[in-house]
Amino acid sequence: MNCKPMIPARSMSLMPKTSRAAGFGLIELMIALVIAMFIILGMVGIVVSMKGSFTTQDSLSRMQESERFALTIFDNTVRAAGYYPNPTTITAGSALPATATANPDGTTFAAGQGITATTGTTNDTIDVRFQSASGDGLMNCLGDTNTSGATTVWSNSFAVNASNQLTCTVTADGGTPGTAVVLVDNVSAVKILYGVDTDGDGSADTYLSSTDVAAKSVWPAVISAQIKITFIDLINSTTGKPVSLPPLVHTVNLMNKP
Repeated sequence: MNCKPMIPARSMSLMPKTSRAAGFGLIELMIALVIAMFIILGMVGIVVSMKGSFTTQDSLSRMQESERFALTIFDNTVRAAGYYPNPTTITAGSALPATATANPDGTTFAAGQGITATTGTTNDTIDVRFQSASGDGLMNCLGDTNTSGATTVWSNSFAVNASNQLTCTVTADGGTPGTAVVLVDNVSAVKILYGVDTDGDGSADTYLSSTDVAAKSVWPAVISAQIKITFIDLINSTTGKPVSLPPLVHTVNLMNKP
């Protein structure tokens, strides 16, 4: 009988073992997922931080631009109060006649008067008028110039509406006031005091509210306006809880006064 030779046990132990198939096990896969999750969370954190920084910078830029624009408009317009182009040949009363139609805030101008206003609890109004010769480049508060071919009296009425917007209404030649146009947003308050030269030396002796100026009948002695404008802080304000920035105070000297 033919029998197959038996392989000794020692010889069997020397035979190569079959290696396990290469690949990821459950533990390796879980570790990889955890690492990937941390990487993704880090990237999301960077994106959120960059978005927040961009939003903050954008809000800051908007506030600064609004502040510059508002002060520029006030400065250019209020400075021209009472101006008329030919003082050697015409009187102030003729260039700026008394008005019968009221300004948007209910005030009117007396003959020769270039500025009037009202005083409110939070916001004041101010009305400024001047005469512009055709083509002289003098702008009203909306940036319009006189190209009519004749002189025009611009009345500029500033106010803050219920939406915290600084507006200006233009009236031509004492007629019906136009539509209020929004100049800047996020204005929480505008307060104005008027420098009065009581002794005629060309310097303001005291600053009064428009109510006091009217009560003392010293509008002709007003030589400057101290404008305090406060904006809403767009960065730190929340819905229903606005935060105000420190007020900006700017004094404008009237060009038709010494």
